[in-house]
Amino acid sequence: MISDRTMVLENRKRMKIFSVAVEEGREGKDGKPSLGPVYRNLLAQNDFPPLDRQINSSWDLFSLSVQKYPGNRMLGWRKMVDGKPGPYTWKTYKEVYDEVLDVGSALRLSGVEPACNAHSLICVPLYDTLGPGAVNFIIDHAELDVVFVQDKKVKELLKPDSTSSKRIKVMVCFSSMTDEEKNKSVQIGIKPYSWNEFTEMGKQNPSEIVPPTTDNIAGIMYTSGTSGDPKGVVITHENVAYGVRGIDLFMEQFEDKMTGDDVYLSFLPLAHILDRVIEEYFFRNGAAVGYYHGDLNALRDDMVELKPTLLAGVKARLGGQLRLIISGGAPLSSEIEEFLRVTCCAFVVTGYGLTETIGPTTLGFPDEMCMVGAVGTVSVYNEMRLEEVPEMGYNPLGDHPCGEICVRGKTVFAGYYKNPELTREAIKDGWFHTGDIGDILPNGVIKVIDRKKNLIKLSQGEYVALEYLENVYGVASIIEDIWVYGNSFKSMIVAVVVPEEETAKKWAYLNGHMGSFSDLCSLDQLKDHIMAELKLIAERNKLSGFQYIKGIIIEPRPFDMERDLVTATLKKKRNHLLKYYQVYMLHICSLFRTCEITVNC
Repeated sequence: MISDRTMVLENRKRMKIFSVAVEEGREGKDGKPSLGPVYRNLLAQNDFPPLDRQINSSWDLFSLSVQKYPGNRMLGWRKMVDGKPGPYTWKTYKEVYDEVLDVGSALRLSGVEPACNAHSLICVPLYDTLGPGAVNFIIDHAELDVVFVQDKKVKELLKPDSTSSKRIKVMVCFSSMTDEEKNKSVQIGIKPYSWNEFTEMGKQNPSEIVPPTTDNIAGIMYTSGTSGDPKGVVITHENVAYGVRGIDLFMEQFEDKMTGDDVYLSFLPLAHILDRVIEEYFFRNGAAVGYYHGDLNALRDDMVELKPTLLAGVKARLGGQLRLIISGGAPLSSEIEEFLRVTCCAFVVTGYGLTETIGPTTLGFPDEMCMVGAVGTVSVYNEMRLEEVPEMGYNPLGDHPCGEICVRGKTVFAGYYKNPELTREAIKDGWFHTGDIGDILPNGVIKVIDRKKNLIKLSQGEYVALEYLENVYGVASIIEDIWVYGNSFKSMIVAVVVPEEETAKKWAYLNGHMGSFSDLCSLDQLKDHIMAELKLIAERNKLSGFQYIKGIIIEPRPFDMERDLVTATLKKKRNHLLKYYQVYMLHICSLFRTCEITVNC
């Protein structure tokens, strides 16, 4: 009998097909949207492959690797010597294992029941780049009792306006706290520990481990929403086990195998799902993970010192032994991907994924130039289909199949924590609706071409909610209307602004400018004034740097139905706005080098 792997290799040689339709699409009826065919990875065309029988949880994965590779390097970091980062210091798998048991015992002694991998505890990463107040929200929403924190973040949690300090019972600092910080913690009812104090407490009071089962929650990872508070993505141990096994099977197709000698340079936030999945995969194979020393501008120095074989995220600063680059945030432009493939002497793998799909929803092939500009094929343990979005003109059953990307399978999250309404909105009939618009090519490869709900991802991986920013900036008295634009190929956003006529004329009079409203809108001085107002609003609302508008076009005419720029209810038609202002946007982009105009489908 021919194996799935043999069949895959034969298909690739013969037809260059990378995924297979296992269920036909169907036309929409009674107001329901049309659905495209259901696609699977060729490795799963008959059925999902079985799990590794030894690995059903994150704890299984880690503890098995400790048994296999106890002396291998596992975690590395650079100690500061005279104010400068020194050589990498390493802990082996066995050393980390012993420390994990000590921390688990200390948690149990602190009254935590049951809660991280060895003790079936639930890990919740704190990601303070999600926006102002996000850490406080997560601590309260997830009902966290214990936090582990960098020394420079301790002050943030102890601020008088920090609501989370009322909830926290134990704070463990990875280095050490000052006497002032310790005293302040005690005053508000928090038990403070240094990392060494906490591990020593666990060592002196060992407790039996309570390993998790497959359906236990492994963690809750919070991700940015369209506006408002972050969403808590519930991830099970089954999700993690299938995710890592899927990467195993995917990588087995290629001659270049991972070994215990491989090294990954981690510089993404530890709360980022891509970093989490890659680290789990490296631990599965007894390989090493080295962390950057905290300064992205000096990342090249870390690379020279560490000599990594894998880099994820792409800032184009490379080391001497790099053989695989993974881009898993926003899609790479074709030009950048081709440049990296040609110049880096390393394979480049692009992918597409979300926190809700536990990382890679799709993965590209490192040796296939036909995937340049695309994000690969559906992952091994998931199925994918496109759903019609009639209001945007996307039809998965048309000559050019486009639609909202929907995913179901073994790595799709369990739901949003404490938010059943949002869960029902996102998961319908077992399918997770990503909100991204995809284009499936004849060879089964997918491109991500648009965003359904106007939540776009910039090139550095940060999400930007366009409508939310339009509401924030739109309160300025000088602004009548505003359309904010950005895409996944650049790191900044720009806008078209319609000034409020009377306010603009008043500004012009006070500043000695005469002429019609249209003439005033052509003044560089008015543009500078509006930019200054936008900056003030951004500062007042404590927006992140990537949410600042970096360039504008001033439009004297309101967005209107006559030019088909808005609907009858005055909702913006973003595709039409982009097409209408494309020439102007190209001009502003040439001035500010902030965005690249693409019109898809």
